[in-house]
Amino acid sequence: MRLACLAILLTLIVGCSGLMQNIGARIVTRRFADEFDLNEEQTEATRASIDRLIAKAPSVIGPRFDLIVATTDRAIAKGLTERDLIGVWRQVDKLLDEVAGHIIDEAAPILATLKDEQIDHAHVRFEKRFDEVREKLAEPADERLEKRQDAFVNGIEEWTGDLSADQEQALRAYVTRFPDDGALHLAADEGRIGEIEKVLRQHSGAPAVRDVLWKAWKEREDWGPDARTPAERRAQSRKTLLYIYGLMDATQKDHASQHLHELHKKVKSLLGIPDS
Repeated sequence: MRLACLAILLTLIVGCSGLMQNIGARIVTRRFADEFDLNEEQTEATRASIDRLIAKAPSVIGPRFDLIVATTDRAIAKGLTERDLIGVWRQVDKLLDEVAGHIIDEAAPILATLKDEQIDHAHVRFEKRFDEVREKLAEPADERLEKRQDAFVNGIEEWTGDLSADQEQALRAYVTRFPDDGALHLAADEGRIGEIEKVLRQHSGAPAVRDVLWKAWKEREDWGPDARTPAERRAQSRKTLLYIYGLMDATQKDHASQHLHELHKKVKSLLGIPDS
C-alpha cells in the first residue's frame, strides 16, 4: 500500500515522458498557480522548477525504486515477514525524503514571494477542502465504517485480484479493529497548514519557508497527543499486511507480483527510463 502511495506521488511529480511529460509539467504548473493565484513571474519560476524536478527524477528515483520493487517481489515470493516490511519501508522512507527534499527546495523560494492577498487566496481553498472533510466526519459512524471497509477491500483487490466471500468478510471484520482517527488527522493537518501560513505571512525568506515545509513533511504522521503514535500506527500496518498476506492463496500472490511489476513499468515510463 505504501508502494501505491509512492507511485501516486511520483505521478504527480514527474508527469510522463516525451510530449506527455511536457503536458504534465504544464498541468502541475497551472494547478500550483491556481492554488496560490500566482502572477506571471511566479508562474514562470514554477514551470522552471518543475522542469528541473523532471530532469532530476530518473537519477534520483530510478535506481532506488528498482531496489524497492526487487526487494518487495522477493519477499512476496519467499514468504513475507515483518523484517521484510521494515526493510522495504526504510527504503521507501529514504526515497520519499529525498524526493520531498528536492520539491521543498524548489517550492520554498517561490512560496517566499507570495503576497498576503495570495496567501488569503490559498487559505480559502484549503478551508474549502477542510470543510469537505468535516462533512464526511459528520456522517453517522456506521456509514463511515462501511466506507472505510469498502475502501480497504477495494484497495486490497487491486493487488490480489478477486477475493473470495470468506476473505472479504474477514477483511471487513478486520477493519472494525481500527480506531477512526479521521478527526485527529484533520486537526493535525489544519495545525500544520496553519504553521506554514504563519511563516508565509512573516515574509522571512526562503530558508524559513523551507524549514517549516520540511518540519511539516517530517511530522506528517504525527496526529497529536490523543492519537496513536506514528510508531504504533506503523506497527499496526505491518500486522495488517501480514494478516492480508496470510489470507492470500498462491494465485493471489502471483497477481500481487504481477501488479507490482506493472507498477514498476509504469513508473519507469513516467520517469522516461527505457524498460530493460
